[in-house]
Amino acid sequence: MFQPDQYTLIDFGDGEKLERFGDYTVRRQSPSVDQYHTDKRDWDCDLRFRRSAKTGWAPKPPTDRAWSIQHGNKRFVLKQSPAGQVGIFPEQTSNWDWIRDRSDRICGMKAINLFGYTGGTTMQLADCGVEVTHVDAAKPVVHWARQNADRSDLLSDNIRWIVDDALTYLRREVKRNHRYQIVVADPPSFGRGPKGSVWKLQRDLPLLFEQISAVTDDLQMLIVSCHTPETTAEDLRRLAVNELPVERRTGEALSLELHSRSQKTLRSGECFRWAAF
Repeated sequence: MFQPDQYTLIDFGDGEKLERFGDYTVRRQSPSVDQYHTDKRDWDCDLRFRRSAKTGWAPKPPTDRAWSIQHGNKRFVLKQSPAGQVGIFPEQTSNWDWIRDRSDRICGMKAINLFGYTGGTTMQLADCGVEVTHVDAAKPVVHWARQNADRSDLLSDNIRWIVDDALTYLRREVKRNHRYQIVVADPPSFGRGPKGSVWKLQRDLPLLFEQISAVTDDLQMLIVSCHTPETTAEDLRRLAVNELPVERRTGEALSLELHSRSQKTLRSGECFRWAAF
């Protein structure tokens, strides 16, 4: 997990989260915490985001505002995005640590990271000696990921950066007879590809697993996570078992969690991860 001086979930409830990212305390709207209640009278922050066209970030982000945090030797450039994100999902550190603990077994393997966002998992895999193909449909986000890798001294020949729709790219890899031993995917609930394609998790997730199967002759590691309330970790396990060489009794179906200063637990995503060793 992050060291407390790099990231801390301070509190959450009534539709908002208060988090400390390095030098800045950030208050953001978060529908996932609607069911929790908390006293927000003492919530002080440096930056605040309200999901409204009239408000957005306050103060408004200047073009040069950026700061950074780190997880181990990996650095993340943070900034205020129009959608209220800052460039990292801290709950994913559970998966990064899980990968790191298996580094001696995966060195030299080939991995594909689908919906790769700003590159946390890509960097962790590359740091373990894995050859990684990083795929995301948003060109600015891929540039952001490359910037993070550069800051972390991980911008090397073992990372390929691809701007493309995940399903489209997987189909091309099948035709090229490219195969991977490690697959990571963190699909959003909804998204658009660079050529206007539309991703809907509830509709397209089974197809994603079918395409993953087509590019994995010798699957050794799988991590699939999502943040859609209607999809559970057991749903992800079931799809993996149905489409991939994964036994139901193996692997780990879990909630990705964050813990506040007062040790309140915030469920922040669903995940299934599996390794053949």
